[in-house]
Amino acid sequence: MQRMPILAVATLLVVMAASVTAQDVEKLKYPPLNPLKLPKVEKVTLENGLRIYVVEDHTLPTFSLSARINCGSYLEPADKIGLASICGTVLRTGGTEKWTGDEIDEMLEAVGASVETNIGLLSGSASANCLTEYQDLVLDVLTEILRRPVFDNDKIELAKVQERTAIARRNDDPQQLGFREFRKLIYGPQSVYARHTEYATIDAITRDDLVAFHKQWFRPENIQIAVWGDFKAGDIIDAIKKRFGDWSRGQGEVPPPPKVNYTFEPHVYYIEKSDVTQSGIFMGHIGGLVTDPDYAARIVMNNIMGGGGLSSRMFNAVRSREGLAYAAFGQYTANIAYPGIFVNYVGTKSETTGKAIREAIKVIESMQTEPPTPEEMRKGKDSYLNSFVFNFDSKAEIVNRLMTYDFYGLPEDFLNRIKEQVEKVTPDDVVAAAKKHLHPDALKLLVVGNGADFDVRLDALGLGPLDTIDITIPPPPEEQRELSVTPENLQKGQEVLARAVEVHGGLAAFKKVRSLSGKGTFTLLMGQQEMPLSFTEYIVFPDKHSRIIEAFGRKMVDIRNGSVGWKTSQMTGQVEAKTEQDLADDEKEAARNNIAIFQTVDNPSYRAVFDGTGESAGREVDFVVILDQEDQPICRFGFDHTTGELVSKSYKDKTMMGEGTIEVIYGKLTDVSGLKLPLQATHNFRGQKIGEIEYSELLINPDIPDSAFEKPE
Repeated sequence: MQRMPILAVATLLVVMAASVTAQDVEKLKYPPLNPLKLPKVEKVTLENGLRIYVVEDHTLPTFSLSARINCGSYLEPADKIGLASICGTVLRTGGTEKWTGDEIDEMLEAVGASVETNIGLLSGSASANCLTEYQDLVLDVLTEILRRPVFDNDKIELAKVQERTAIARRNDDPQQLGFREFRKLIYGPQSVYARHTEYATIDAITRDDLVAFHKQWFRPENIQIAVWGDFKAGDIIDAIKKRFGDWSRGQGEVPPPPKVNYTFEPHVYYIEKSDVTQSGIFMGHIGGLVTDPDYAARIVMNNIMGGGGLSSRMFNAVRSREGLAYAAFGQYTANIAYPGIFVNYVGTKSETTGKAIREAIKVIESMQTEPPTPEEMRKGKDSYLNSFVFNFDSKAEIVNRLMTYDFYGLPEDFLNRIKEQVEKVTPDDVVAAAKKHLHPDALKLLVVGNGADFDVRLDALGLGPLDTIDITIPPPPEEQRELSVTPENLQKGQEVLARAVEVHGGLAAFKKVRSLSGKGTFTLLMGQQEMPLSFTEYIVFPDKHSRIIEAFGRKMVDIRNGSVGWKTSQMTGQVEAKTEQDLADDEKEAARNNIAIFQTVDNPSYRAVFDGTGESAGREVDFVVILDQEDQPICRFGFDHTTGELVSKSYKDKTMMGEGTIEVIYGKLTDVSGLKLPLQATHNFRGQKIGEIEYSELLINPDIPDSAFEKPE
């Protein structure tokens, strides 16, 4: 008799236990929540307008501070998106008139304290934490940061690198890019509530911009400071007044966030992601405000419809009953200063895209025609009420919320009022809210996926006109140099290149090169850290290469074998087949290979154009641009003007920090089987070193097994 595997038995027991537990939990009855007692908050406004909120808390010997600054990214110009974010970062990292950023780091680390700053969409923030005995030091640091930052250029460049890295990777996750693009459909692509950074906007930001932004908006009347901890209220108020009391008011009012103009109309949008097997479906329209009279009814409506997790109608209908979705949920969000978004998300396999869309719309429609059951009402309210207490589980949450309410003129007990209203919501209130605020006949529908595998054409759904969204990341602007392709420059370019070939070993020797193998170290620079990685490389001309990089005990592969190839996925760590784009990138890399170009200098498939004399790596060089058969630049060589030696090569490519021109500086020219080849190559991007390759072994025409170019097991 065959026995059930132990693991399967254990799994079955867990499932059975969970089922029994879930049934028991449903029978539990809970008493009403006790009234919450808020801590006493003492408020003080200085003569210059700075507002202070103080809470004594002698539970632990700690000091905490949170500041809110009335400014945000909505104030930055459209051609410099990212200015506020970088200002918020470098405000802290860039140092002050008194200390450098690194000195501040060392001071705080020595006493186990922290001070951080940030600027978001509608407000800036600062936070500080330490033991009470170090509160004076922390207050001194915070004062310098808020009042006298210097915005060090090196720290600005580092912040820009981080922003560019985020831009380069922003389309990696289909769900994240879907939510990003959906916001643009609701608010408008140029709206301050949906716009995002581009390489051009980051490159346009200067230190002067940061200084001006800080000077214009960081003023005492725009700042609220909350402190809580083990101190006497009077003492801490005096300490803050001593440091900020002489700060003069600024000039002019801070403009309010812009209003949102929205038109309800149905429209279908599509984003092509041919490399996925799942569709991401986003549908909805504009949301509301927390100050709307029926906000409480919308909370319950939202929890019943899609925000209530496993018990929501969206989850039960689309995922549990129809089995169409990997994920299904919805949110009707609300903000204080501008309307939120109503969005429903369904993740389903490509072949059930149309069916999942129709089922999700049915759920939205049901909210207007099918009153909630008593069970739905209970769960819809409990989702909010049972988590209500977590709004008060720390002094930080309480005081920060109080600052926000005070800024917007809301009563201190606003949250308690909403709780009381939620408790009184009826099924009729939910239906009324759904009829007023849900527009299933005027949905914005966005689908991210592989349209070739959909079960229905999106323009055949009858849900509005169809438009395709281009998510291509615009390349960064660079200094444009017009290449003069004249007979004279073509002749000289060919002469400079031919001379370089002779200097490095001669055409006959280069033509004999059929393959290469190499070993060495690739040092990757990430911020201030260097990460040395060992590598092994094989190349067989013209279309085979194999690279194995070892890092942290793991191997990463990059293999091309003619028209196929494999790579280690950055997402999963597994070996997967290369995409058409991967193979196209391999073609570009092969085309700019130095030896491949040198081998065919007598019968080229390219054109070599002299591009003037200049400086590279501190040496005077002759520049030669290599053009492909369509006259597109492959790369730009820099050869020593006197000796003809290879000094540098530049080309456009993608990096972890974004897309742009990579400059390679060559070193350690060494005789390798009669050829003069560089054993060192330093890679720079936007003037910053990003990596270095150094060969410990480089062989010409070695024996390379065919298995080196096969898919790894």
